Amino acid sequence: MYCPHCGKPLDETARFCPVCGTATQPMNFQAPPPSMLRGQLTRPRHNRIVAGICAGLALHYGWDLSLVRVICALLIVFTGVGLIVYLVAWIVIPEEPYILPQNTSGTAI
Repeated sequence: MYCPHCGKPLDETARFCPVCGTATQPMNFQAPPPSMLRGQLTRPRHNRIVAGICAGLALHYGWDLSLVRVICALLIVFTGVGLIVYLVAWIVIPEEPYILPQNTSGTAI
């Protein structure tokens, strides 16, 4: 296996290149199931650009993320209220909790 960035040979189990530090394998992050996000409006930790306001609204209400981002951008550009609402939402809407890996070995951590 070789580093995708610098081309140096790597160990098969390496997650990062020891020479340049580039990630060699995707982190296998899985988004939480939508049923988990339906309860409370939260800002997700994945698939966000600035603060996760648009992603949180899209996930919570089942809307298209691109459409929510376009509408948000139009509100910010054409009205001064859009930016204020976005900043207030950034402060008020909580960030979703971390999803911790489950202990599958059967021993206590």
